[in-house]
Order: sequence, then C-alpha cells, then structure tokens
Amino acid sequence: MNLLIRIRNAFLKMFGDIKVFKFPFFVLYDPSSYKVKGDDVRNVISQIKDGDILLRGYSNYLDGWFIPGFFSHAGLYIGKTKKSVQTVIHAMADGVFMEDVINFCRCDYLVILRRNTKIEPTLNSDSFKRVYDKAMESLGKGYDFAFDFSDIGNLSCTELVYVCNADAMPKYDVFIKRRNVLFMKKEMLIPDDFLTSKFDIIFKSNSVKKSTLDTIIAKNSTLLVFSLLSKLMELF
Repeated sequence: MNLLIRIRNAFLKMFGDIKVFKFPFFVLYDPSSYKVKGDDVRNVISQIKDGDILLRGYSNYLDGWFIPGFFSHAGLYIGKTKKSVQTVIHAMADGVFMEDVINFCRCDYLVILRRNTKIEPTLNSDSFKRVYDKAMESLGKGYDFAFDFSDIGNLSCTELVYVCNADAMPKYDVFIKRRNVLFMKKEMLIPDDFLTSKFDIIFKSNSVKKSTLDTIIAKNSTLLVFSLLSKLMELF
C-alpha cells in the first residue's frame, strides 16, 4: 500500500468521526463512542427491578467539570408503564420525564443500586408502590436549577430519587450534605452520595472499575463519620 492510499484511508476514517452541529454551527472531531456497550445493556435489562436507582456518568462532557464526583446523573427505574416496557424516570433540564431504560443506558459509566431486606426487613411490593406513587406525582415537574432541597416544587435528578425514597434514605446512610456545585454552596446531594455500603450494587458497567466504587463508598463513609461527630460536638 503506497503512501497516498494510506493517507486517503486515514482521512476517510477520521472523516467518519467528525460531527457537525447546525446551530450553533460547530464542528467536532470525536472518534469515541459510549463506553456502555451492548452486553452491558443486555445485563441491565435482565437484572434490573422496580425501584432500582441508576447512576450514570460521561467522559469529556462539560457538566462533569462542574458536578463533583464520578457520576453526574441519577434516575429511578419504575418498570412497565404506558411509555415503555422498562421505564426510567429522571429529571433533566426540561423537567421530570420518563424514557426507556435502553435510552438511559447511552452513557460511559453506569451503576445500579438496590434497596434490600438486610437493611429493611419489611421491604416488600408495598414499599415500591409508595416509591412509584411519589414518582408519578413528580412527573412533569420542572427542573430545580437552584438545587433547593427544601422545596420540591421543582426537582433535580438527585432530588427526585431522594424524594421518592425519602423514608428509606437515612437507613442507607444517604444524607443531604453541604456542597459546592456550579459556584453555589447548597445543602444537597450529588449522584455519588447514593453509593454507600448499605445498598446492593446489582450492576456495574465494564467501564467502571471496582476500585473506583470502593473509593467513593469509603469517602462517603468518612464524610458520614465527620458529619456525626460535628453534630455531637454541637450538643456540647
């Protein structure tokens, strides 16, 4: 193969990875694709259950620079609805909406968490019905750009998951913390805050290292201890 043919082939290969956005006009060279692949999605479909919490993240997206932590988004699996056979409800800029779980899996990193009877001995189908009802009450609400956890009129992605599971969250060591997000100090949750040792991790995509999850869980445990110590000190 001569030099001109190699140059031509290399150009055509690169050409196929160029993305053009009409408005605003922008040209981007992006040879990558989502790291969550087909085998990951098949495993999600076969393992996920009603009430599971999904955490996802992306590589090289702008919001990842502003949202602390490894994961940047959270959603709640609610199962079969009129929208889809397997539905996720979550909150994005346009508000709280539902979509097929396959669409939700278009990301680079994905983990699924599940409440369990070790922490909640009385956990049953009625427990999920309460989660489902709260999720349906939240459907259509606007997005909470202010990240105000004291007002559930609008909801961010973590607010939605927290509100729907509010009674159980303390049992899983999930507490609202003071965070710096988008240049604001807020009492809130980030997606990583749901990663505690109390939840069952029923799925992680091949792109997520176990060591990464262990580090996040250990960090959250440390933050919890410091938080409890601070509250004790306030009593004296």
